[in-house]
Amino acid sequence: MDTFEVSLNQIMDVDITKNLEFWMTNLPQKLRTTPIIYLSIPGSHDSMTYDISEKSRVAPDAEPVIQKLKFLGPFLTAIMVKWSKTQLVTPTEQLCNGIRYFDLRIATKKHDAQFYFVHGLYSSEVSKVLEEVKVFLDTHPKEVVILDCQHFYAFQQCDHERLMYLLRSTFGHKLLPYMPHMEHISLQYMTTECHYQVVAIYRSDAARFGQPLLWPSACFPTPWANTDSVSKLIAFLVDKLQNRNNLVGFISQCVLTPTPWFIFKHLLSCLKNQCLVPLEKEKYKWLKNQRPGPGGVNIVISDFVDYDDGAFSKAVIGLNRKLLDGACSNEVGSAVTPVDRSY
Repeated sequence: MDTFEVSLNQIMDVDITKNLEFWMTNLPQKLRTTPIIYLSIPGSHDSMTYDISEKSRVAPDAEPVIQKLKFLGPFLTAIMVKWSKTQLVTPTEQLCNGIRYFDLRIATKKHDAQFYFVHGLYSSEVSKVLEEVKVFLDTHPKEVVILDCQHFYAFQQCDHERLMYLLRSTFGHKLLPYMPHMEHISLQYMTTECHYQVVAIYRSDAARFGQPLLWPSACFPTPWANTDSVSKLIAFLVDKLQNRNNLVGFISQCVLTPTPWFIFKHLLSCLKNQCLVPLEKEKYKWLKNQRPGPGGVNIVISDFVDYDDGAFSKAVIGLNRKLLDGACSNEVGSAVTPVDRSY
């Protein structure tokens, strides 16, 4: 056996899911020098709903019918908690469980200068959560986090300015500046060569100009199936991956979305029992058939990422082993098209 074969066997013996808290740090060098848009990265959907409780107030993103039913008070809130809460664990617990992408829905609150995460109901205060993420990054210098500011509710331009300032002031030099080409951005480039640790996506026209530290939507497309059907969701995921742009990132939303009628039919149940558990078998079947690299999966997000002892993170991270067999090239051709910086 020659030296190359010995080296390859040693790489393939590495269990890249053994220590989820430091999984990026412990990746073999071949993977740390692979562009992040070609790695398989686990993320959480509606990431900051863990703090929603029966004491939470109805948020501005709630359906119009919910807004009209606010007079029902605690009875309405008790039902909403069961269908609004998509995560049960804190940002630090998610990070230690391997999650490296956060889906953020943010709103203002009347007579309150702070920002809050929302999903039908108000959840955690934004600045405290961002600081929690920063503390993790300070103690994990070779880990990278993608913060996706997806939706904004009850926002005016001045609110956007304040929130963008909060992102800049919290993470400072850790923020990776926007770049029109992404095929050179690897973990090695970010954390070792440049000491960046945060990719901050800001999906609003408010950040179109003069915000070099924020990334536009076009760099990380995130198609949404918007279905409560398992078969339709899987078909949607397959179709969208087949048509992904190899020069930018890509988010696969592996989640079922209940309609108001669906919730009414299962009023005494909850999101976890009706939209996570029925999807589990097909989710892992779909994941098993995926591979990272050009044309493959990149970021995959799920509800309840702590379910089954972090099985989701392990499955997504484990796909990166397929890049070690040499069958999946990182080259996408010589012609490179700049990313359209549109939101």
